[in-house]
Amino acid sequence: MVNQRGSSLTSSPLRVTSSPGMGTWLLREQLSLGFTTYQTNRLFLVGTPTEGKIAVRERLFDRPMGLYAREGHLYMSTRYQIWRFDNHLAPGETYQGSDRLYVPSRSYITGNLNVHDVVVDSEGKIIFVNTDFSCLATVQSGYSFVPIWKPPSISKLVAEDRCHLNGLAMVAGKPTYMTACSATDTAAGWRHCKQNGGIVLEIPSGEIIATNLSMPHSPRWYKGKLWLLNSGTGELGYLEGDKFQPIIFCPGFIRGLAFWENYALVGLSKLRSANFTGLALETKLAALGKEAQCGLMVVDLDSGQIFQWLHIDGVVEELFDIVVIPGVRLPLALGFQSEDIERLIVFPGSGGIVTSKSTVIRPSRGTAAPIAGLPNQERLQAERKGSVKFQRVYHLNPDNLAPYDPMTFPSLLERWRTQPWRGELLGVSAWIGGEMVGFAVAVLLPSGDAEILSLFVLPPCRHQGIGTRLLHAVGQVLKEQQCRQVSVIYEVTPLTTAALEPMLHKLGWQPPQLAFLLMDTTMERIKQAPWLEKYPLSDFSGGVVFPWGDYAETDRQQVDLLEWEPELSPFRDPERLERLNSLGLRYREQLIGWIVTHRVALDQIRYSSLFVAERFRTKARGISLLSAAIRLQIASPVVKATCAVAADNAAMLRFGRRHLQPYLTGLRELRQSRLEIVLESEKKPI
Repeated sequence: MVNQRGSSLTSSPLRVTSSPGMGTWLLREQLSLGFTTYQTNRLFLVGTPTEGKIAVRERLFDRPMGLYAREGHLYMSTRYQIWRFDNHLAPGETYQGSDRLYVPSRSYITGNLNVHDVVVDSEGKIIFVNTDFSCLATVQSGYSFVPIWKPPSISKLVAEDRCHLNGLAMVAGKPTYMTACSATDTAAGWRHCKQNGGIVLEIPSGEIIATNLSMPHSPRWYKGKLWLLNSGTGELGYLEGDKFQPIIFCPGFIRGLAFWENYALVGLSKLRSANFTGLALETKLAALGKEAQCGLMVVDLDSGQIFQWLHIDGVVEELFDIVVIPGVRLPLALGFQSEDIERLIVFPGSGGIVTSKSTVIRPSRGTAAPIAGLPNQERLQAERKGSVKFQRVYHLNPDNLAPYDPMTFPSLLERWRTQPWRGELLGVSAWIGGEMVGFAVAVLLPSGDAEILSLFVLPPCRHQGIGTRLLHAVGQVLKEQQCRQVSVIYEVTPLTTAALEPMLHKLGWQPPQLAFLLMDTTMERIKQAPWLEKYPLSDFSGGVVFPWGDYAETDRQQVDLLEWEPELSPFRDPERLERLNSLGLRYREQLIGWIVTHRVALDQIRYSSLFVAERFRTKARGISLLSAAIRLQIASPVVKATCAVAADNAAMLRFGRRHLQPYLTGLRELRQSRLEIVLESEKKPI
């Protein structure tokens, strides 16, 4: 509860303050407010108990998000349910000083669809934004959901959150406009379009009526205009034709929009780095010397100025949706933790609420069943204690991992753009209070060995041993799979040196060894090298250059007759072979060398293997082959190159220092460490 001057009366860890006139305005307008936060599993109701003061009441639900108020009812989407709350107070009746008592009366089980906005149309039908399946849907007996519309760009209904469809605007009681973070049709494709990929769609035509938005949310039709929140820039505004017209910058990630008379109520959230990095909002806040806030703003639509505000500090850092509840001074909702939900009874002719008598506790066996609608108790206990829970993640593949890419390092989404998915993916996640704070992913290769692909812990949760325990947990999972050896290859950076290497040492991994030097350059730099034209293969009498992707079976047989180190194999990663400039070299129909390259990014080629038979090295045929491959890349749109040199390839290291170093843009090290896994069946008895 907060008084008019904003001094907090609530106990830690939640502190709510308001502008001096907030309570007076709500009382004068006979308004109350509701808002949700899935971040801490709460439904908040705000009202005015006395003149000039506000009361904030909260109830615990499992991941509440979309909120809708209509004719004495509240509708709210949660983790796997949509709830309807009914008012149980007769006109003029109060309960504990409240003139509105919302009681959960009906639940629709949808499964975990990541439901965002929820509304009721003019016919009384519940309609909701099914974000995971990229469609607009409704409830129907016998089904988790029934799709009623999807963007034309979405080719099929799969739980991949392809465009982050999130907001719905109703016109005359019918769904008419929707917002999405992109028009993509790939798993979590919207995550690469956060800065300017946002769109507004018209229903039912599917026409995109506005583009170039940044994570738009909460479209609302009000007074003949389509209003929305351009969340990535922090701006409230409306559409004028196909252009977004902002009226005010809001200091936070904005989500949740409601209107009353000539005012807009806007929800504010703090920033989560994993999801919001790179938005224009961050730049604007930094320029103003401000931090993102959590709370809500009341904006005067005429002046575009803040009229009133409510700030929230402490455990709550994000809001999702806001509703205005007219004609109600002080609302209250029942939750599932007190006996009120059992004892407050209404029925036709009851004349108001009847309170049933408490009964003797009946004997029972076993532990209490979890209560539908409440967050999992283990998650709540972890939140209270700050303890970490680890769990195995099953059935992973690049598609269902895509939404979790912000929790991977290095980025697995980037990896799979250029590398094939090989082997069985295994994952372990770390959780605190129902929120994922860490994630480790390994791949079990067909050979039976494994490789750690990704290890990530959220920055606020580092230095607590979570990463070490994740790495250990992955090792245990691999052990169960009868894996005998696991390796990790990583780039040497201050972070990996300070964080990863101590973990490896603590868990008994082999001391990291230098595996490769990565020599980075650009075509603009390397084309200045004078040796590119010094040893042309056209001067090599009897020599023939051919695309390595077209090697013949006789070439493959001749490879085995040449003496080369395993690191120089031309057959490594055949799925990623870059056909643009991978070349083979024959002399009088005998294979004598090759240069094999791989695409490691859309704009970058890695020179992975260069070999020439020893008797031709004195004639600089290695430089000739490398030069031919580089010239082919210079003539292409691929502008970056990396030469990967094995640490024990002394000849190539000398070549790099002499011929490449003057034209490099960077020099990086890759280190490798291994862990030998002793299976239970191999342990010797003491």
